[in-house]
Amino acid sequence: MNRVQFMEQLKKLLSDISEEERQEALEYYESYFDDAGEDQEAEVIRELGSPGKVAAIIKEDLKGSSQNYGEFTENGFQDERVDNERQMPQNRADRGYHAERKGGKASVILVLILLVFISPLIKGAVGGVLGFIVALALLPFLIVFGIGAAVVGLFVAAVAVIGAGIGTCFTALPFGVLLVGIGLLLFALALVGLVFLKWAATCALPAILRNFTDFCCRIVNRGRKEGERA
Repeated sequence: MNRVQFMEQLKKLLSDISEEERQEALEYYESYFDDAGEDQEAEVIRELGSPGKVAAIIKEDLKGSSQNYGEFTENGFQDERVDNERQMPQNRADRGYHAERKGGKASVILVLILLVFISPLIKGAVGGVLGFIVALALLPFLIVFGIGAAVVGLFVAAVAVIGAGIGTCFTALPFGVLLVGIGLLLFALALVGLVFLKWAATCALPAILRNFTDFCCRIVNRGRKEGERA
C-alpha cells in the first residue's frame, strides 16, 4: 500500500463524519507524509498501521470521549489501545490532530457569543424583576398614603360644605340645610377613614412588611441551602 491508496481508504472510512472534521484530519495526515518525505513513506504507513485503525481512533476522538486514547506528537504515536511502542519519524515538531480539543474551543466560543447577544435581555429581565420587587415593597406605603390623603380631603370638603350650608341658610334655608347635611356626611366618612388609616398604619402595614421580609429571607436561605448541597 502506498500513500495515495492509504489516503483514499482513509477518506472513504471517514465519510460518515462532518466534512470539516474529515478535511482537517486528511490535511493533517497529508502534511505528515509531506514532512516525512517520499523516502519515509513506507515507514510512516507501517507505523500508522491500517487506515481502519486510524479512522477508528479519529471517530473515537470525535465522540467526545473523556479518555485520551492516543495522539500523534513529536515523540511519536501514543495509543493505549494498540500495543505499539515503535516511534514515528522525529522530523515533525507539531501537535497531533486532536478533534476533541477543537470541539471544546468551539463550544466555549459559541457560549460566549450567545452570552453577548442575550446579555441585554438578561439585563432587562433582572431590572424588571427588581422593579417589581421594589414596587411590591412600596405598595403598602402607597396605599396608606392614599388613604391619608383621602381622609384629609374629606375633612377639608366637609368643613367647606358645612360652612357653605350655614351661609346659605340665611337666603335659602332648605338648600342650606341640605348642604350642612352633606357636609356632616362627609365629616362622618372622614372619621371612618381616619379610624381605618390608624388600623392600616399600626396593624396592617407592619404585618405586611413582616410577612414580606420573612418571604425574602426564606428565598435567600433556600438558595444558600441548595448551593451548599450542590
